[in-house]
Amino acid sequence: MNVVKQKFCQNPWTWMEINPAGECYPCGCSGWLPYSIGNLLENTLEEIWNSERAQRVRQSILNGSFKYCNSEWCHYIVADILPTSYAPFNKAPGLIIDDLPTNYKFSNDESCNLKCPTCRIGKISFTQGPEYEKRKKINDALTSRLFAQPTDRNFSIHVTGAGDAFGSKIYREMLYNIDGTKFPNLEIILMTNGVMFTPKIWDKIEKIHNNLGHCLISIDAATKDTYENKTRLGGHWDRLLSNLDFLNEKQKAFPKMLIDYVYVVQQANYKEIVKFAELILERFDMANEICFVAVNDWGHWSKKEYTYAAVHNPTHPEHKEFLKILADPIFDNPIIDITTLAPYRRK
Repeated sequence: MNVVKQKFCQNPWTWMEINPAGECYPCGCSGWLPYSIGNLLENTLEEIWNSERAQRVRQSILNGSFKYCNSEWCHYIVADILPTSYAPFNKAPGLIIDDLPTNYKFSNDESCNLKCPTCRIGKISFTQGPEYEKRKKINDALTSRLFAQPTDRNFSIHVTGAGDAFGSKIYREMLYNIDGTKFPNLEIILMTNGVMFTPKIWDKIEKIHNNLGHCLISIDAATKDTYENKTRLGGHWDRLLSNLDFLNEKQKAFPKMLIDYVYVVQQANYKEIVKFAELILERFDMANEICFVAVNDWGHWSKKEYTYAAVHNPTHPEHKEFLKILADPIFDNPIIDITTLAPYRRK
């Protein structure tokens, strides 16, 4: 029987992710649900949200097939944490939705200040030219709809699922220009490597301080050598820690801002996962969550390269050593989330 047959996922009724081509996906991650329901360069947000393709996805959740989902990548399916009820709905929701999505993931610009091997082959940065204009056009189409008029509607924007919230000129300028006082129930989730999240940048986003929710800082190392030479090419370890010390103190003045520290586990860094957990627990007393996830292949690696990186794979020559490290009791700490690694720890 389908492992998710008796489960429910609310994402196709609440989420939309937009990629660099303008394609829209009814999920918090297009890798989890790689089925476009429309293109923002061709149709309006309203047309896309209730398109025939969107309805097909919703039907697949209601009938339990989940046939458009990637069951090997989706964290909820892998960790087996999908609910069995229609929460937060009172009954099975319909295929047509009157309201627009409540969660938007901006993945239309891959620009980043780093060139991490898990994500890309080289540095990607769009600041001018046709590719920049295309990505900005997509961004403008979305923001002009979301921020045209002040509203007390509850909604969130997640910036970004493709590059860095501050490494992107498009996102950086967008965040500078949002006036959070006009959108009191807007929550902004930032996904960043933290290197550019400096005190200066903090001052420039003053108008959205009270709108900041989760800030996911992706680090992938516990030492300067691993960070700068293996997992975060172009990064600056000392500057990162200084920024994180600053943000840890700011959390005390802005308690709605919750910082999650993210670590993508791979062959290059798995021996440091315990040290990373210790570092965060000891240095950042306001840490909300420490999240460890297994490395994914986003299409830029050769099969041989990904096979070597995927130490979580049982066929990897270092998999047994990885399991021994994962058995450390530190991972029982309630603020540590091992998501896609949970099945391996149960071994």
